[in-house]
Amino acid sequence: MMRRCLNEAMQAARQRSAFGKAVIDHPLMQRQLVKLIVPTEQALSALFHAASVAGHGDRHARAVLRILTPIYKYRACRDNVTVATGAMEARGGNGYVEDWLNARLVRDAHLGLIWEGTSNINGLDAIQRAVAKERAHVALSEDLHGRLDAAPLLPGQFRARLQTTLERAIRYAEQVSANRKHERFCRTAANQLYQAVTSVLLAIEGVRLGAAGGDARRLLLARFVLEHRLQETQATSMQAFAWENEAIPLVLGAEPVPFDRAAAVVAD
Repeated sequence: MMRRCLNEAMQAARQRSAFGKAVIDHPLMQRQLVKLIVPTEQALSALFHAASVAGHGDRHARAVLRILTPIYKYRACRDNVTVATGAMEARGGNGYVEDWLNARLVRDAHLGLIWEGTSNINGLDAIQRAVAKERAHVALSEDLHGRLDAAPLLPGQFRARLQTTLERAIRYAEQVSANRKHERFCRTAANQLYQAVTSVLLAIEGVRLGAAGGDARRLLLARFVLEHRLQETQATSMQAFAWENEAIPLVLGAEPVPFDRAAAVVAD
């Protein structure tokens, strides 16, 4: 559903005009489109990561899948609502009427928050059960650190950022799970796990695809997760966001992003 929403938003932004040029050529719209792309690609990485783990079937894989399932369902379903709303906004007033698909996409997006378990239920399942009772976060940490170790081309400084983010999220989940009085933070902990895990996955995928001569833009998306969704960088200095000037056109562009260029952006 997020993929359909993103496609609708991109099509509308390319075809609509405002102030004498296509909507997609306006910097603010470009940044908003990236904010739709990032959660959509996170969900894709999450899906295939879970599928790859499920294919093993051993005890370690079952532990990893045990914690992946609720955090992936929780965050992807919530992101679907945001992406659907953003896609409607990209189409403007037309997106609100039934002549276009956007109105149905917004309604349908809310189904995941009910049928896949409410956000509260998934948060509790991830932290109070998978972490507190089954210690599944330990297996998850081992799985992701192993994947990072198997990606030697990942720029060293960016690798350190990913490792620190992952370790911080794992530690926070463990702290929240240690006391029932911390129940109100279960969703926050599940969210941090999701963002940390998917940033690692996107980076590894970007390195692998880029090194093979393909498209390394997923490496750029990993940095967007760190700085937009985990809010590592606060809006206090324009210099802190200078890297986006190069990253956004690459993400929105039609051409594959060379690995060397993507690596330079995330290492900046």
